[in-house]
Amino acid sequence: MTQDLRKQSLEQFLKKESLNRDWKNWVRINIKAGCDKNSMFKIMADEGFSHDMIKDALNFEPAIPLDQIINPLKESATAQRGVAPFIPNAGRLPVDGLELYILEDFLNEAECEYLVAKTMAGLRPSTITSSEEPDKYFRSSSTCELGILTDDFIKDIDRRICAVVGLDPAYSEVMQGQHYEVGQEFKAHTDVFEQEELAQQAGTQGQRSYTFMIYLNDVAEGGETSFPNIDKIFVPKRGMAVIWNSLHPDGTVNQNSLHHAHPVKKGSKTVITKWFRTRAGLPVFSREENENIANFTRIGFQKDTLPKPLFEKLIKFYHDNRAQQVEETGAKGFIENTGASPKSSSLVELTPALQKDIHSCLRPVLELWSGIRLDPTYVYGIRIYHNGTVLKAHRDRIDTHIISAIINIDQEVNKDWPLYIEDNYYRQHRVMMKPGEIVYYEGGRLSHGRPVPLDGHHFANIFCHFRPLEE
Repeated sequence: MTQDLRKQSLEQFLKKESLNRDWKNWVRINIKAGCDKNSMFKIMADEGFSHDMIKDALNFEPAIPLDQIINPLKESATAQRGVAPFIPNAGRLPVDGLELYILEDFLNEAECEYLVAKTMAGLRPSTITSSEEPDKYFRSSSTCELGILTDDFIKDIDRRICAVVGLDPAYSEVMQGQHYEVGQEFKAHTDVFEQEELAQQAGTQGQRSYTFMIYLNDVAEGGETSFPNIDKIFVPKRGMAVIWNSLHPDGTVNQNSLHHAHPVKKGSKTVITKWFRTRAGLPVFSREENENIANFTRIGFQKDTLPKPLFEKLIKFYHDNRAQQVEETGAKGFIENTGASPKSSSLVELTPALQKDIHSCLRPVLELWSGIRLDPTYVYGIRIYHNGTVLKAHRDRIDTHIISAIINIDQEVNKDWPLYIEDNYYRQHRVMMKPGEIVYYEGGRLSHGRPVPLDGHHFANIFCHFRPLEE
């Protein structure tokens, strides 16, 4: 299909002037099967057909309020963020007419190399949605259905893509890898289903909305992605994601999402792409409230060493007062003992002077790290975990625990007891800490915990918290 014909069919889709044969068959079959006409009305409204057209086609006036017969992507975005999803580390480009983001370094070098190898091992000629046959004129690349592979690494990348845009995985398609050799391209197109494709392709998931595309390698020459209607072009850069929404807020197709994968002139290009849809019967945005806290650092955590004078003061206090530890009662729900012992954690209370010393010492360090001025909130006592205890993965309090620190005080263990923490790219890290070491982290945003049971006598640390200073 030529670009002019594809553009013509897209314009026809946008007008929604009539039902084509596939949609007429869809209406007839579903009415004959006794399907709920309210649901059918909503499906057709989501796809951009006018109220009067649907009413005539179904011979039915919906019982539900008209303001509920809208694209659920618009409904959830408005309810949760006002206009669009929050994507940590991403920059929304200041272009008129298209929701478009750039996310640098979403994947690192090792991750990209692994995905390139997996893509190359499963390539087939690429097709277009209107045909199962390859179209060497319009799209000459090769494709690998990465998402169907039984590979834990790929499944985790898939999870991270959904998490970073905050969209429920039920709204997503199988992740694809695409590979381009010299001379290969994908001519100007949008990612949406055209009118004649909707009945067959959209199914219960609806129209395509967001596209999440990641470059897996730098290209020696060529291979750019251009958006001709907004005069924007991107040069492939390993690990960089380009994210855009192919729909307007009302669910109609945004012609400014038209894009062209230009021919590779030297070397090769490999990308992965994941598409999201408009329907799944679930809330579109699946984040916890904490995940909408703005990130202040790129990664979200950093390991360091506590200044020696403060550590010596803390360790002396710990040894002098360890016998005074009391059972901790305020942490039930995320600290538990998985073994035979009922004892999970206990506290050695700190003096107000020591709490102030900790805040005073760490405040300038954490302000430099986070780039914001901080207001001290809490310093908890020295928490002592006991054998068999786990600290469940969690996010800290959204009002007072925004920039935080964990100080390792003492440990007597048979095996290292790692801290598992997700960064702002939703990549999980396994961090080891020794006495005197400290981890700065964005406590309200990042999921963290110690899910492996402690194998040893005890493990002691201090939590220190700050929030942004209101000016």
